[in-house]
Amino acid sequence: MNLLSYLNHYLQPAGILLMLLVAAAVIGICLLIIRVTVGIRSQKYTKDTRGMFVEDKFMNLAELFYELIFSATSILLFVAIYFLIDYFGVGVKAGGIWEKYNAFILLAFILSSVMLNSFIDNHIIPLNHMKQGERAAMRLIGMLYMLIVFAYIKFIYQDDNYDSIILYFLTLVIGRFVYFDASLESFHHAVTEALSGLPLLIMALSCSGIMAFAGFSAKYLITETGVIFNLFIGHLYLLVIIFVIHNVMRVLPSGRSPKSRRSADSKTK
Repeated sequence: MNLLSYLNHYLQPAGILLMLLVAAAVIGICLLIIRVTVGIRSQKYTKDTRGMFVEDKFMNLAELFYELIFSATSILLFVAIYFLIDYFGVGVKAGGIWEKYNAFILLAFILSSVMLNSFIDNHIIPLNHMKQGERAAMRLIGMLYMLIVFAYIKFIYQDDNYDSIILYFLTLVIGRFVYFDASLESFHHAVTEALSGLPLLIMALSCSGIMAFAGFSAKYLITETGVIFNLFIGHLYLLVIIFVIHNVMRVLPSGRSPKSRRSADSKTK
């Protein structure tokens, strides 16, 4: 089965519809959990400020969750590209370029991953409710996410096919972390913020697991293309649903002006 055959398989309408429905369900459930949690935490506020707190805090946590999905997806993209090169022998590997210039290609992967992540959360799905340092914290958790995935593949799924790219992944982790958090103070702040975001990590891992289970059960995701590549496919559907939900929420009337939202945010910090 060649690359074109795999691509045609992933473009089957029934499979696409299934994955979109599953993605919509898991993202919707996660947002509902966040909403309920914020509602419980809002009980300490007065009736006049409770609504503003719920709206602002919900948007903040939702965007932190989105950022975690974006970060994990950008890393998965890097590994998926590596798989396509290694498994199908396409592009640079076919011409011997991969063996000669893999270090430079790896650098291009790192920069592309960083820029893609920033492009998504600034232009495709703008995230404007995160506080300073929270974006870097979510990307740190995204690295932890990938370490958990690799540990699962290595020790539970017992697949050794990805051993050769662990060093590449660690280089990606170091490059991204140094890029966003150059100082020790920034590192400490990012770690502190990351610890508070561990529940979001659990939700993100759950989303990935459910997407993979649904896709493999329906034979839409193919085991021959590797676990990581299929996780990347699943994450693409998560991004589509996040894009739709985020844009719908942006156009819905909130009943408050941007100025009042900024005022409310300053009160709840």
